[in-house]
Amino acid sequence: MQLSDINPFMRFAELQPSVVSKAPLKYAYDHRIFYVIDGNAKLILENGKYDLDAGTLLYLCSGTPYYFDGNVKVLVLNFDLTRDCETQKDAMRPKPRHSFKPENILENDVPRELEGYIIARKAFEVEARLQECITNFRFPTAVSDALTSATIKEVLCYAVQNTDAVSKKIPDIVEKVAEYIRSNYDKSITNDTISAQFGYHSFYLNRVFKEHTGMTLHQAVIRERVTIAKRLLQNTDIAVEAISREAGFSDRIQFATTFRKYTGLTPSEYRNKKQKKNK
Repeated sequence: MQLSDINPFMRFAELQPSVVSKAPLKYAYDHRIFYVIDGNAKLILENGKYDLDAGTLLYLCSGTPYYFDGNVKVLVLNFDLTRDCETQKDAMRPKPRHSFKPENILENDVPRELEGYIIARKAFEVEARLQECITNFRFPTAVSDALTSATIKEVLCYAVQNTDAVSKKIPDIVEKVAEYIRSNYDKSITNDTISAQFGYHSFYLNRVFKEHTGMTLHQAVIRERVTIAKRLLQNTDIAVEAISREAGFSDRIQFATTFRKYTGLTPSEYRNKKQKKNK
């Protein structure tokens, strides 16, 4: 999915006057926007801690583990990037690791710009727009859904353009590895083969890659393969077995098992759902 393709569906919006979150890390099934109105806290992620103060705009991709250390007054939006799960209207609470089920994440096909997290500082100009989302959530009209969808897309684009350079600085090697995976997902690539390609020890490269993307090298390869498979299932009539080979899976059984783990559907169920929606 490209950033230009998103059509957000807002599931929940609220002004929370006092947010005090504690360990352990928790995982959300949908995407989150937080805007800090007042107070100070730290955002705790697997790869570090980041200061949050008034005017900070925070985006978290679904499945990103986090918690807040401190007390802040925030605007909170929960949403999807597409309309695929708009029948799921109830707010979904984040879960700790022991009870979180990754296969239940509502969306896995996320634009590269929106993977992981984004922090934008001094984003005061978006506060009024986010307040409007809360008003439309509490007092919906015939156009509220369209308005909130457009606003979320605008705010996400703002965040991408104004991201905190310190928190989102990606080493060149991580970018090169990500591009290598996108170009070679259909080959038999492992942590060792990827690391050898760039002259690094596999343990070190895997650690650096996960620190900056939230995924291991293996997870990144699988995610790319699933993304390609979803695209082929939705847009072509190629047989499922052929798609499993095209996407780089060793056999149809491995493909079906992995695909269901990441999407909650078998390849055939996913194809039927997508193609039925497009008719």
